Amino acid sequence: MICEEKAINLSSVFIKDDTYKISIEENTDALARSINSEGIINPPILIGKNSGYSIVSGFRRINAIKSLGWVDLTARVLCKKTSDHECVKLAISDNSFQRPLNIIEYSRCYKMLSCYYNEEELPQIAFLLGLADNPDLIKKIMKLCELPISLQKYILSDTLSLAMALELAKPEYNKIGLIIADIFDQLKLSLNKQREFLALCYEIGARENITIADLVNGDDFRNVLSDENLDRNQKTRIIRGYLKKRRFPSIIKAESEFKINITKLGLIEGVKLIPPANFEGNSFSINMEFKKITELNKQTAYLNRLIKNPELQKILLKDI
Repeated sequence: MICEEKAINLSSVFIKDDTYKISIEENTDALARSINSEGIINPPILIGKNSGYSIVSGFRRINAIKSLGWVDLTARVLCKKTSDHECVKLAISDNSFQRPLNIIEYSRCYKMLSCYYNEEELPQIAFLLGLADNPDLIKKIMKLCELPISLQKYILSDTLSLAMALELAKPEYNKIGLIIADIFDQLKLSLNKQREFLALCYEIGARENITIADLVNGDDFRNVLSDENLDRNQKTRIIRGYLKKRRFPSIIKAESEFKINITKLGLIEGVKLIPPANFEGNSFSINMEFKKITELNKQTAYLNRLIKNPELQKILLKDI
């Protein structure tokens, strides 16, 4: 397959032809310093074209060489008859057996291979080329490389989990995915809070017949995000409260009124009045915590007084 190793003039290399590119790291400063000091240990792989050479593997090495101002480089040159299929496999193996690939690079590899192999064949060839061969994983991550570059960077920075990235890749988030990812990044939301955020936005949109873009681009939202007097935890708390209030106005109202009434009750330490879940129904419960019999006696006496408290009657008889 490789015909020869020879010196190539850098000007004859089609650097912008990224047909076989797998790596996504653009910074080559450290690599350039290493090459300048030790030379090229693993020469790039090129394939001859009509008027020059395309890169099969070694994009970062060649960019590093270019930054050093070198005119020539030593490269391994493939025979011109080498097929695209063989070039893809060589590009993948040359990368995967040299270093760990990140999830976007895996996605690029699977996407390239999918042009030549069906779903059943793909895991087998992936294994031979040093890639993860789990069929379910392959299906999940193959489309990640098609996402906007900005979203891909959020995935690599752990701002977006694989699950959330796949969610934002759905058609309904086509025009708003990046804005949502920006919010997640600014607030550093956990996966559970990201899911809650999306669910609330989606449900508010359906309930009020508006788009998610209208919601998150609204003044109420943007004013909180841009407020320099608030830290990210405060912003998260305010935005979550805002979304819940807008999604469940009756529950939020009932919760607020319940807190006011509880204050009026003046519950003693160790006694809690617990409302029905989501304030649906009218079954309340009382929780008592104590360590000594004297504490239990005190709480029991308090409960006898609580039963006669008119504020408790207002809570129990209120139509929630």
